[in-house]
Amino acid sequence: MTLARTMTALLSQAIWALLRGRISLSEVLRQTHEAGVQSILFVSVTLGFVGIIGVYQTASQMAAILPEYSVLGAGAIQMAVRETAPIMAGLLLGIRVGTGYAAQLGTMQVTDQLDAMKMSSVDPVELLVAPRILASMIACLGLGVIGAVVGITCGMVVAYTGFSVLPDTFLSLRFVRMHDLTMGVTKCLVFGLAVPVVSCACGFLARGGAEGVGKATTRAVVVSSLTVILFDAFISILWEVP
Repeated sequence: MTLARTMTALLSQAIWALLRGRISLSEVLRQTHEAGVQSILFVSVTLGFVGIIGVYQTASQMAAILPEYSVLGAGAIQMAVRETAPIMAGLLLGIRVGTGYAAQLGTMQVTDQLDAMKMSSVDPVELLVAPRILASMIACLGLGVIGAVVGITCGMVVAYTGFSVLPDTFLSLRFVRMHDLTMGVTKCLVFGLAVPVVSCACGFLARGGAEGVGKATTRAVVVSSLTVILFDAFISILWEVP
């Protein structure tokens, strides 16, 4: 079975399990803790540096043309909300969490644990995939919000210490609209859905022992990252269509 067909099958079965309420709440909470809470430091540090570099580079270019920084913060906040925080949260989720999903399910696949579950009348999608999808969507949304706050805060510090931009001036919301907030939230939810579907599908397709698990993990990182980037471009274009 191809990756696309496996992803479609897993997604449809997981949605059906969620609609029927056939998932373990405790498993969802455990997966949310692993995917979200344990990724906060990783995402915060990364987006903190992204915020620092972005504001510094933008302010440096503005200084070379016209040293006027009144819109520096407004532009940085808008970009963080609608683009930087969601896509970085999705990519980092795929790197840290997606690899784990592919490795866990890949190991279960090559050791015939998934087949044993099916023979015992236990649905592996209902037990393993659906909770991970729901937990990943919650985690990605939370990480996107936290990442945006950290990135904006770090950028504000750089603007104040390096370019004398007061926090009140930097924290301007003149460019931020509900349009931007809905875009950011939609991207987080879509990325949070895409990463576990791709990663679990790669795990289900693992073959050939430890080597197969390694290939499945690598495949999960590559495909999930590409999927996040493609969905980001698609949503950005779709949101701008009048």
